[in-house]
Amino acid sequence: MDHLETWEQKGYVQFPGFLSETETNDLKEWVEQISSWPPDPEKWMHHFEQIGPIARPARTEYIIDFHDGLRRLLTTGKVPETAGSLLGQPVVLYKEKINYKYPGGGGYAAHQDAPAYEFVKLHITCSIAIHDATPENGCLYFAPELHREGLIHLNDQGCIEESKAKSLNWEPIPMKAGDALFFSSYAPHYSPSNQTDQSRRTLYLTYNALAEGDLRESYYADKRQAFADAEKTGDQRMRVSKIGHFNGKPPEQS
Repeated sequence: MDHLETWEQKGYVQFPGFLSETETNDLKEWVEQISSWPPDPEKWMHHFEQIGPIARPARTEYIIDFHDGLRRLLTTGKVPETAGSLLGQPVVLYKEKINYKYPGGGGYAAHQDAPAYEFVKLHITCSIAIHDATPENGCLYFAPELHREGLIHLNDQGCIEESKAKSLNWEPIPMKAGDALFFSSYAPHYSPSNQTDQSRRTLYLTYNALAEGDLRESYYADKRQAFADAEKTGDQRMRVSKIGHFNGKPPEQS
């Protein structure tokens, strides 16, 4: 079965060794740089979670305006070209994020990404492993062949209802550093917490059909406003998205 057939059947397809060794090492260096950027709510978006006594980065997003190397990787060449070939039409970057998952870092409940992407209808996500991802450190799990079923039994947090999630057949997708996994935003997936003593990082890139327009700025403006509105209400839930799939603990207030 070729990549396109796997994509159409399962709703996701893995590309081992998608990045070269040099590209992978560059990406590791760039992500290390980005992780050390100081919080700046007017620029990039850092999200933190409480792990024991320390608030650790859980995610960074809205990055490419401030990093030339990452912008080139995500907006030109084989990443968007592969996304476009699977989606069946040219694509444009919709959002980008780094998930850090430190030891003890929170996992993500069973969900589909589509409910969080309100401005577009045709979208595809690429996950690139910066470090090896395993079941022990919280790799992705997918329920295959459900990406054409629409939204599946959503709860009030925009996730798949727990009873429904338990009934699905889940497949772990271990990845080596430099591997890529492309998946439909309607493909059900989750990831457990990191139960090892080593952090592991993953880059996630979502593309939408170019025919729908370049809506990245609209997406992030809406997300920033939604987070600001939630903060005004005193909502203390851990938020990295407009859906409530992240199971990390909110940072303790100093």
